[in-house]
Amino acid sequence: MRPFLAVLALALTVFGQTTPKRIPPDDAARNLIKKSPATYPPLAERAQIQGNVILEISIDESGAASVRRLVTGHPMLTPAAIESVSRWKYQPFEVDGKPATVVTVVMVRFGNPANHDAEDRAEMLFQDNFWTAEELAQAALGKKDYTGAKQQLNKARDVLAPVSDGRHHEPERWQWLIAMDHLAMSQQKDDEAEQYYKKALELRKTSDKDAPEMAATLAELGRLYAEEKRYDLARDHSTRSVAIYQKNFKGVGSSRPGAREVYGRAIAYQSWMLSKIALQQNDHIEAGKQCRTVLDFQTFLDTADHDSFVSACEQATKNPTS
Repeated sequence: MRPFLAVLALALTVFGQTTPKRIPPDDAARNLIKKSPATYPPLAERAQIQGNVILEISIDESGAASVRRLVTGHPMLTPAAIESVSRWKYQPFEVDGKPATVVTVVMVRFGNPANHDAEDRAEMLFQDNFWTAEELAQAALGKKDYTGAKQQLNKARDVLAPVSDGRHHEPERWQWLIAMDHLAMSQQKDDEAEQYYKKALELRKTSDKDAPEMAATLAELGRLYAEEKRYDLARDHSTRSVAIYQKNFKGVGSSRPGAREVYGRAIAYQSWMLSKIALQQNDHIEAGKQCRTVLDFQTFLDTADHDSFVSACEQATKNPTS
């Protein structure tokens, strides 16, 4: 990767992180040894609300399940489904002969929604196929196997195409665009990457404008513009990204330490980038301002970066015009 912004890419990238092994739903079900029944919410039962809740779950090395995200399900049924699955127990899975954390998709039924079973099982298959292809592409990109990454992303595209209409499967469509961004950036195809970023940004504009995905997309565009030395555009997009991340950081408080870590890390590294952009434009006052944010969020910096970033920022805030 090119210029002084490489560290930001490592800090913010959605695509390229190590993920647990994904297990097909049917294979995971064969390891299920304790399935706590879901309690039918009284209000939902009285209202005769029936349906399936599909969840992506993580199964740790001891076989304990925890919910990663909601795939689909009625809002009145979802909390009970999550509570139930959190008590499920599996025979631990092994990867390379050792107990390992894995990921799968499960379905929790409420009532007798037989007319939706085929559709919901198709959704589970879609989730498994799509995310398996995405994660294999991620692994290939990590090895700089660009041909392999493209092949897997083409598979993900083909899986997504038949179900991609309107706002349905928006998270998956966004993920595919971001993955294509990173592939293009890795091959230094900046014009192509910019188009994918813009499409991802436009997709997220139709939903929550303060969503972390919007912040991540703005951050990636800002990084691209900075590498191209289009500093005004870089500053604009990165500043907007930091503002969204700060809202989310305040919103989660200490209740979700994992999310807090992600948001704090993004704020620290993007503020560092903004300080470097300010110095490129000889704006030492702005560089000092951004460095103060870096110092406020220094606990989220990687150990390898901490001392050098903090030292530079302490100097910048003491001598903002030097």
